[in-house]
Amino acid sequence: MKLKKATLIICNKNGGGLLTYQGFKVKKIFVIAFVLLTSVLAGCAAPKYTATAIANDYESGDVQVVIINDEKTREGFQKTMESWLDKHNFKYTTSSDGSKHDLEKLTLEYEGHWGWDLALYMNDAYIEAFQNGQRVGKVEFKAPNSLNGNKFGNAEERIGYMMSVLFGRMTEENATKTINSSN
Repeated sequence: MKLKKATLIICNKNGGGLLTYQGFKVKKIFVIAFVLLTSVLAGCAAPKYTATAIANDYESGDVQVVIINDEKTREGFQKTMESWLDKHNFKYTTSSDGSKHDLEKLTLEYEGHWGWDLALYMNDAYIEAFQNGQRVGKVEFKAPNSLNGNKFGNAEERIGYMMSVLFGRMTEENATKTINSSN
């Protein structure tokens, strides 16, 4: 469809012309402005990881890991953490929420929240690592409820990246880049 030159007259409530634009292809300008605005809004709110990785370079046999079960978080979150630990040959146990920490063991606490925007998605989560009474690492994931379609990713994959970032196997920048380029 070929656009014709248009004259746009914006009128006040008394019918008098306020502004007149002659010769602009109004539809084209509107489409370009909409695309630019949508791109800016979507890009600013992309899912991302932030982290302080565990400083020690733990090998699978070097440390005992305890996962504290968060009863309010979906069951699949902990199962994914366990799968990651199994895959990387870490020995671990699980304890109930509110249990006393064994200070010698690396203790992982987590929480995950899901949101709804046409589909269910993990919108934020964190995993913290404690040892000897101190926090030794933390990773957070946030997928803001925005126009960015990358928020609808595979939660298991994202939790796996959280574990990789926490244990220093991947940087937060690489994890963020990976999830935003895969969808």
